[in-house]
Amino acid sequence: MTRHYNIPAVLAAALVLFSCTPEPASPVAVPPESYLALVDAYNSDKQYCGISYLSSTAKVFFLGSYVMVPNSEMLIDDCRDGAEPDEAFFDEELGYWNVGGETTSLVRSNGTLRESFPVYSWADRKGLYVLASNGETFSFDDISYREPEDGPDNPDTPEEPDTPVPPTAKYEIPRVYITTDNGRTPSNKTEYIPGTIRVEDPSCTFAQETVFEARMGIRGRGNTTWGMPKKPYKVKLDAKAGILGMPKDREWVLLANYDDKSLLRNIVAMEISRRLGFSWTPGMVSVELWFNGAYQGVYTFSEHKKVSPYRVNIEVATAENNSGDGLTGGFYLEFENESINEPCWVKSERYGVTLMYHEPEYPTEEQQAWFRNYLNAFESTLYALGHDDRGEKNYYDYIDVDSFINYYILEELAKDPDANFRKSTYIAKERGKKMELYHVWDFDITFGNCNYWGNGLIPENFVLKDCVWYNRLFNKDRDWVDAVVRRWDEVYDELNTIPQYIDEQVRLLDGAQDRNFERWDILGKYVWPNAVWYDSYEEEIQYLKDFYGERLMWMDEALRKL
Repeated sequence: MTRHYNIPAVLAAALVLFSCTPEPASPVAVPPESYLALVDAYNSDKQYCGISYLSSTAKVFFLGSYVMVPNSEMLIDDCRDGAEPDEAFFDEELGYWNVGGETTSLVRSNGTLRESFPVYSWADRKGLYVLASNGETFSFDDISYREPEDGPDNPDTPEEPDTPVPPTAKYEIPRVYITTDNGRTPSNKTEYIPGTIRVEDPSCTFAQETVFEARMGIRGRGNTTWGMPKKPYKVKLDAKAGILGMPKDREWVLLANYDDKSLLRNIVAMEISRRLGFSWTPGMVSVELWFNGAYQGVYTFSEHKKVSPYRVNIEVATAENNSGDGLTGGFYLEFENESINEPCWVKSERYGVTLMYHEPEYPTEEQQAWFRNYLNAFESTLYALGHDDRGEKNYYDYIDVDSFINYYILEELAKDPDANFRKSTYIAKERGKKMELYHVWDFDITFGNCNYWGNGLIPENFVLKDCVWYNRLFNKDRDWVDAVVRRWDEVYDELNTIPQYIDEQVRLLDGAQDRNFERWDILGKYVWPNAVWYDSYEEEIQYLKDFYGERLMWMDEALRKL
């Protein structure tokens, strides 16, 4: 870790590096502005959210605001990796402050914090600390510092309003009406309740027709999200149909986005997926949902992830594919660290990644053995990187490298806590082809919306680069690193305009977000696992855009240093 000593630039010329007696410093009129801003934040009890280190500036986040701290004014030592801060004390014999064994030019002041200078400051995972020249240390506790919780701890579902939306209200996004035959709402994730679905797109923004209506069944879906008050659902039509401009299929989902107060993180991630060119990007549209006449808020209407001609378009292996080329695919699997509870799963020998089979759900013993050997052979080539006796095969003989690069860029940019091959990651192995990261999924706690696993609030630090397979690729193969940087350069301009896309999606909502938060009174409140929360929707959107822009800038610098 590079050590930083927080001596104001105006005093730096007087810094004494050895134990000789320093000359008195020239008088300085006022302390650095950034230091004074931190003092004011401390005196007004602002809630500290974390710190981001940019190239020449530290950005200190508070709930609803931030302070820019240029290195020229004040350096904040980065101790978030567990390193101990430097010892700082006032040397009575010399009459100056000492930091890390070095005598500074700062004398002890007698006034208030605002009349003092910063001597030494540092940040760790728990907070930010500043030692002032009057001997006081003022600190900020990080509100995002929490150990991962067992599950959501959210308020009960509020009562449904009698007249949730005035009949004359203006709508810019489609409306979805779910009506069940018996008036019931789903109580579990297994039983489909029959009924009808009606989708209205009055302006034909997404569809060619203004109204779609069909018979369907509906049930609950999701893991952690199913335990939240605003429920996500899966819809299965009685017959295939296209909805809101998306290709025909029977299965669709309604994502609740309860923990994502921007209501847009999944849609934004899918736009990045489209720009990167994944083999399939799930179609997603913001809608407003009514369930048996009761308003439920803004949802994301989405294609369901599955093998299908217009989704994961592969030919699934059958029970007859038990020899020769037939054994080589097709398989559709999900990385899931709890797959051992599923009927068919595979765990790799060297790196211990666990995948469960989606299609076929019950592969034959021969098929399972073939894929297990294929997976282990791939990991052996990774382990061989950097060794002289690597053998004839290389990792790119087993994986679709382009898909692995695109996946890395998107998941790292999103700072996804689930991107470390433990869940919500999908691989397709087509017959006669290589393993491919076919599509992405599940981004509600990304882009700075997670208070665990990699300090999700801070738009810096790698999350995926040092995980499992990527760790070996980045650390042992220069060709891989160069390929990632080349791809980054190719797509950077497209990635740089995502904030404008966010603005377009906000304009489409056109007041629907206000109705959503009337239904669900959670603005300004903690919802698991928020890293930060704001009092207004506009602030939530600004935070999303700020995080994205800063993460993009940090990655652009960091990738070029690899």
